[in-house]
Amino acid sequence: MLQINIRVTLEEQLQIEEYSKCFGLSVTQFIRIRSLKKQLPKHSMPSINRELFIELSRIGNNLNQLTKKANQNHSDVKGLYVELLDLNTKLNEIKIAFLL
Repeated sequence: MLQINIRVTLEEQLQIEEYSKCFGLSVTQFIRIRSLKKQLPKHSMPSINRELFIELSRIGNNLNQLTKKANQNHSDVKGLYVELLDLNTKLNEIKIAFLL
């Protein structure tokens, strides 16, 4: 078996480590699979992370809708502000859930 050494920045290393954890692989396994363009295993997301991910997706969709309304010179600026405050509250709840 041969060994190949590569250089990465600290940021790249952290990102590779995070990706490999998501798939339940070691860094070496992850790099080997990705570099050979093989199929990555299906990664399983813990139920709490799945629920938070779904909620974040909903928030992202709501934010896109609010942005579209704002760009179309929507007349109800106060209503948009209230919706943004609601999204901010939900994001803070998700942040707290991740920290617990």
